[in-house]
Amino acid sequence: MANYLHPTLRLAAGAAMLALVLAGCSKPKPGEPTAPNANASPAMPAPDAAPADSAPAKELPPANGAEPAPSPAPDAPPPTEPSPVPKPTADNAPAIGSMKTATPSAKISVPVDLKYLFETEPLPNQPATLHLAAVPRVAGANLHVSVKQVSGLQLASGPLEVQKVAASGVYRQQLSVTRLATGPDKLRVLVTMEMPEGTAFGYFSVPLTTGNVAQKQESVKQR
Repeated sequence: MANYLHPTLRLAAGAAMLALVLAGCSKPKPGEPTAPNANASPAMPAPDAAPADSAPAKELPPANGAEPAPSPAPDAPPPTEPSPVPKPTADNAPAIGSMKTATPSAKISVPVDLKYLFETEPLPNQPATLHLAAVPRVAGANLHVSVKQVSGLQLASGPLEVQKVAASGVYRQQLSVTRLATGPDKLRVLVTMEMPEGTAFGYFSVPLTTGNVAQKQESVKQR
């Protein structure tokens, strides 16, 4: 009676043994790779890293399209400016004692003495250097010395202008004079100066004849 089992129990026991056997067969052995899941998405490959020795970026041109200015040469000399016209100085100007006094007009009212001297003889059609020196007897302002332009006479310098002058001061001018063959025999020089009483003016005459050239003698000191 003890060895007898009900047929239902036998079937249940057989089914349990079969489930154990199938479960043991489904487990992978150690070290055996598992099958990939069919529903899993394939892994995307990682992007390649940029090489360390990649070429540097190219230099962009200026935004306005203009080409950069070339650098100046290191050995290039600086530009030279034209030399100014030399003015009379104490070294090359004649002494006051060696200069002649210009003849004033009969109705002169300006308190100024005008001195003159030619470096060379004022021959026709040849330029000659003329030195003028205005010597005021009183203080004033806006001293103006100009040679009157006439036909047959060419001048290569402008007037002398001094804003403030002192009594017994010496104010010089050097100019080139060319007298044509049909030119005048004298120069007319206008001198004006402002004073507290008003503006005074007067004409002076400088002859264009012989005897007005600078003498070859030792110069005296200028005052």
